[in-house]
Amino acid sequence: MTVRPVYLIGFMGSGKSSVGKMCAGQLSVPFIDTDTLVEQKAQQSISDIFAEQGEDRFRDIETAVLQNISREPSIIATGGGIVERERNQKIMDENGVVIYLHADFATIANRLQVDSSRPLWNQDLQKRHALYEQRLPVYRRWGQHVIETDDKGLEETVQTIMNVIKQV
Repeated sequence: MTVRPVYLIGFMGSGKSSVGKMCAGQLSVPFIDTDTLVEQKAQQSISDIFAEQGEDRFRDIETAVLQNISREPSIIATGGGIVERERNQKIMDENGVVIYLHADFATIANRLQVDSSRPLWNQDLQKRHALYEQRLPVYRRWGQHVIETDDKGLEETVQTIMNVIKQV
């Protein structure tokens, strides 16, 4: 494996956490989920942070968490909105390999359906789709490698990521 962390980026529901855990297990490296670290740091759920402190405060905590993650080999699943701050791109580019997991909006909508733990998903369909379209070009720009996940099962996606990791 690369001697640097591997950051998985993509819209919510693209599979970052699911495939990240499996990749980390196969590589015997730590799996890190930035959303989990944000919740631990804030001592609140993401939904509560959004409701009580707002999205800007959530993004501040998210950037602080990203900055403080170990630079040891690991698989890091980032929150879907990590791309909302340019500073985060610099942190990831300087410290690791960035892999973008792409899924079409219809695939994501099918995967998530109703998920009360995702405050930005629990908006009307137009707002969700607009957020997806807004972030899509940023994911493509930030991703050093792009992996399509629409027609792949979990194992196939993991294998594709493993092949990318072996090459870097």
